[in-house]
Amino acid sequence: MASSSPACPDAQDDAPRRRPYEYQRNLGSDMTLMFFVTTDSDMPAKCPLRDRQLIRGLDGEATARVMFPKPPWLTEDQRYRSLLRIAEADDDDFSQGFFSLNMSLFNKEIVASEWQGRYFIMQGRVHPYILTWDLDEGLYREPVEEPIEYRAPALIVRDLGFQAISPRLTTGDKSFPTMSPVACFSGPILGSGRSLLRSGPIAKLGEDRLKCCGFVQLSSFIVPGNPARTSFGGFHPFQVFVLFPIHANPWATLCNKMVEKRDTKFQPHTLFVCTGKVVGFLSHDAMAHPPQLDRDLVFIVVPDTWTFYDRPSLDAVFAPSSAAQPTNSSPTSPLARFLSPSKRKRAS
Repeated sequence: MASSSPACPDAQDDAPRRRPYEYQRNLGSDMTLMFFVTTDSDMPAKCPLRDRQLIRGLDGEATARVMFPKPPWLTEDQRYRSLLRIAEADDDDFSQGFFSLNMSLFNKEIVASEWQGRYFIMQGRVHPYILTWDLDEGLYREPVEEPIEYRAPALIVRDLGFQAISPRLTTGDKSFPTMSPVACFSGPILGSGRSLLRSGPIAKLGEDRLKCCGFVQLSSFIVPGNPARTSFGGFHPFQVFVLFPIHANPWATLCNKMVEKRDTKFQPHTLFVCTGKVVGFLSHDAMAHPPQLDRDLVFIVVPDTWTFYDRPSLDAVFAPSSAAQPTNSSPTSPLARFLSPSKRKRAS
């Protein structure tokens, strides 16, 4: 852990330690994220001893800031804006989150000028809920009188998962970055906004918007250096809020059938597969069942591509195809396999 990375106590210091699940059944997949990140004044600390790493197999860790650009429709429409979690440093253009960035730096020399204040594009897994690690003097570079807790959401970046970049603005860009992080995941639907948002947001959004949003259950498989210590090894669950902005393009056209359908597509136990952009964080005050810790981040994901799989759809996908009847074909030369029928006669 880097010396300039402070321990992150949560407002609910007496909250019980969350234990992961042993099995992934009904928990959904990991979330993969492609994102821009800056380490500000921090630089990675290396921990080559496996049993002391925050994430087993990753020897580098730093506190990283990830920017989440907000699309105009999210901030200009008060009905959507009321869903946003607004932090002190946020503005109309960005939400930002601070993460424990864990990466593979084996056999790499850490040069301060190559990390401090630099931007990187990265691809890896994200766990947006708070994880807790117990740090002692062997893990924390600054002198400590007793073990302390380090609490943060986590980014997990494996080999060849990051690249330093030099930001360049084009005409009309206010700041960097302008592209929201891109997420990919699959998991069971917990329910729609009708049932899982509180009455205040429900009244503001209206029936059509409520049909076109919902919560999806996901999980992160995380093993710390010592699985017997926090954050413990196993499947750590979290939720994301999926939102189709049906009054903004291109979703106004793509989601016609979803709006016209009487029932919501966000039916419990339906499998949802999605690639989309993370445009901000959902306010805990808007949720009927908010996360346990105040600093848990609930991503708002706007799908670019998506599929709803109910049970009959899944059965059709995994049903074995019937064996094709063998056909009598005359033996051909290997060359004939690559020639069109009109050329086979001339080649034979």
